[in-house]
Amino acid sequence: VPSWATVDPVSMGSNAEPYAVSNLVDGKWAKAESTMVIPHPLDKDQHPIFTIPDTQVSELGPFFDSLRKVPKSGMHNPLKNPERYVQYGEISRKAGAALSSPEIAEYFTQCIMKCVPKSHAQAMGEVKVTASFLNNFAGDNVRRLAKSFGVPGDHYGQMSVGHRWPYGPVALVTPFNFPLEIPVLQLMGSLFMGNKPVLKPSEQVSFVMEQFLRLLIDCG
Repeated sequence: VPSWATVDPVSMGSNAEPYAVSNLVDGKWAKAESTMVIPHPLDKDQHPIFTIPDTQVSELGPFFDSLRKVPKSGMHNPLKNPERYVQYGEISRKAGAALSSPEIAEYFTQCIMKCVPKSHAQAMGEVKVTASFLNNFAGDNVRRLAKSFGVPGDHYGQMSVGHRWPYGPVALVTPFNFPLEIPVLQLMGSLFMGNKPVLKPSEQVSFVMEQFLRLLIDCG
């Protein structure tokens, strides 16, 4: 199990006390007043594999407060804090290198197989696609993703210039069938461009992204 990980996916379902997934709100791990139990998807005779915070409407305040801290201009854009493009390029490089290592690739493969009925080859394929995406945006490629463009005008002295601009606070709702690939690609694309995302993965597979977020924090 990697140093940043908080659960061994192989042992999930064999313990009477299931692993407890946490929310990440404003940079802090947090619980909710109640939890939802996620049963073992492949063996009904096994113990539940994990619990998730059953966050209620009355508990959404900290999420909204965190989103409100970010203006429509985002955390960064071509005219504000452009050094963050390079910082995310380095984070992407580290995360891609981590997912490309056999040990961590196998860890996430086992995480996926624990909550989705996929073969080892299918789950490993999802990890490899995710690693390739992260490797592709290493270095200066995040900065280049945000490149501007210029269009000549129709008379002397005129030119139109366009910038790729963030939305600011955004929300991601992702499905169960690709618990790592789809949310990571959407989450990282949002972060690369300066947005502040709130991520809502499918309940049945949410521990996979919780572990990826812990990897991402470890990468900077």
